Amino acid sequence: MPQAQATTPLRSVVPPARDWYVQEWLLLFFAMGMLVFLYLVAQHEARLQKSEIVRDAAVIEQSIARQLEAQQSFFDRLALDLGAKRLSLQQFDDVAGKRAIESKIVEEVLLVGPDMQTVRHTPATLALDSVLLMRAPFSEQARIHAFTQKTMRGTYSDPYSTTNGRWFIEYATPIFEEQRFAGTVNLLISLDNLLDASLGPALTQSYRAILSTATGGDISQRDPAAVGDGGLSHTVLLSVPWRDMRLTLYGSNPSSLLPNLTLSVAVVALTALMVWTVMGLRTQQRMRREAEAERDRVFRESLASLRQANERFETVLDSLDVAIYVSDLETHEILFCNTRFRETFPGYGVGARIHDIERGFTVDPTEKFPATLLAPGDVASQAVYFDEIEHRASQRWFLMRTRAVNWVDGRVARLTSLGDVTDRVVAERLRKTQEEKLTRTSRLMTVGEMASTLAHEINQPLGAIANYVSGCLRRLRMIGGADEQVLSAMEKADAQVRRAGAIISRVREFVRTREPERRPIDINALVVSVSKLMNSDEAERALTCRLELDPTLGKAFADQIMIEQVLLNLLRNAREAMSHLPQAERVAVVRTRRLDDNLIEVEVSDRGTGIPEQAEQQLFSPFFSTKPEGMGMGLNICRSLIEYHEGNLTFFRNADVGTTFRFTLPFAEDPQ
Repeated sequence: MPQAQATTPLRSVVPPARDWYVQEWLLLFFAMGMLVFLYLVAQHEARLQKSEIVRDAAVIEQSIARQLEAQQSFFDRLALDLGAKRLSLQQFDDVAGKRAIESKIVEEVLLVGPDMQTVRHTPATLALDSVLLMRAPFSEQARIHAFTQKTMRGTYSDPYSTTNGRWFIEYATPIFEEQRFAGTVNLLISLDNLLDASLGPALTQSYRAILSTATGGDISQRDPAAVGDGGLSHTVLLSVPWRDMRLTLYGSNPSSLLPNLTLSVAVVALTALMVWTVMGLRTQQRMRREAEAERDRVFRESLASLRQANERFETVLDSLDVAIYVSDLETHEILFCNTRFRETFPGYGVGARIHDIERGFTVDPTEKFPATLLAPGDVASQAVYFDEIEHRASQRWFLMRTRAVNWVDGRVARLTSLGDVTDRVVAERLRKTQEEKLTRTSRLMTVGEMASTLAHEINQPLGAIANYVSGCLRRLRMIGGADEQVLSAMEKADAQVRRAGAIISRVREFVRTREPERRPIDINALVVSVSKLMNSDEAERALTCRLELDPTLGKAFADQIMIEQVLLNLLRNAREAMSHLPQAERVAVVRTRRLDDNLIEVEVSDRGTGIPEQAEQQLFSPFFSTKPEGMGMGLNICRSLIEYHEGNLTFFRNADVGTTFRFTLPFAEDPQ
């Protein structure tokens, strides 16, 4: 029967045996290739899921560390405020309780005395007995208490469980009052809440998370119903203050692509077999036409792919924060530039001359970089040259990187990138300036110490001189008939010795280190004393203080040394502002008057150069100064001292010339 049915027309459409043999091998190779493809796809999916769980574990680990660091930093500052008496116990309860509630991981905040007794706790949602049951074992309490007292910094306890099975860690930070250990602030941190806060809603539904010790004991875990057994897992060692803590994430089972793609593979295989059979029955002409059509299609697709690749390339370059351009070596014409370049240099684009822009830099790149960069040749082997240069017009600094490249038309061009590094350059300059200012501050502190030492050492021989001069005067008067000129000279010498002693006493009192002490002081007497301290026999440092004092003024409630420092600084600034004037015209007017029933007002007015308008807004800012050698801290410190006394320090321009500084002080309880 098969032979009877094998007619000639049928044989004409049946491929030869050799073609069937080739088709079978091709189909076999096709099937093997599809199987290998499915296996690779499944392996790729598994690797993707593994990398995702590793990434999520790292995210959770960083979240745990950030939350602990945030609470540690906050309560360290709170302990410093308690030790410095900037915070009352009631304020401590309010601030610490609010922080504990907002953090969601801190169960209780304890104030522990130096004898390890709990003084108070907040937010006080539980009784003290219940809170004490949540604390670490006594041996661990003693260890962290002793550690904080010895090292003067906070520390964590090892993880521990309470009687109800909950796991906690305890953090203790020390409180020091004037270098005296006054106890600790202790946080009871729930590991369950810490794990919940670190996972977040999305990761909680995706993973089963377990906190465990190195020995395998589970501390806390979150087990969503969507995650079953047998899935992917990943364990990381937590970088937290305690040791031997591990975080393990369990994900769901990786989905298998094989069942989903089996039918597709069968359809593709059958379709390939049918296409191969139909193609074997076509004529050579049709095959040629199809081959030409396929070639055209491939060409169009390749062209479209090239366009897409070019668009992706331009999109990537336009999204960079670095200005990039390609220029011709000979004509300096811009062949390509990204969006950042056009925004940085408006009006310049493709076709413009980059030489016009580069001439605006402090260094011309074509002159800065070696000639080998611009020479044609093996472009791939040439190095990249870079340097930081400044653009004069915008006063911006750029990190320029340039090298030779083969352009699309075959010519050698120059590829250059300009990264804006102005902020870093400015920050570096500011850092150097601040270092210099800190060095000058250190020198000033050293000068203060030397002044205190010299005042102490000179005081003794000066006292001896005063005694000798007084003795000589008594003997001359007892003898009688002494030369009046000698007596007059000795009396003047005695007066000068006493004046020198008074100056040294004021210097010692001024540089003496002590705690602020506010008490009733005579502000008029203080102004007179400071004005005498400003007297100098040197012509360059001469200053005349004209005093306009209210004789009916009562006493101010202030620290005498602090107000002396403010007056000295204002008078010194007045003298420097009038340094260009002749010695006789350097007059500073100091006025005192009653502002109202509660405040005393003091004014220091000069006839100097005044304050520039552009400097008025920053005059009291730290490290801002209008003087070339100034540190910019004097007026800032003066304002802080006046605000410490509940007053205000202001200034205004005089109607004719110069500047007037004005500050207020409160009266003592009895103004009279």
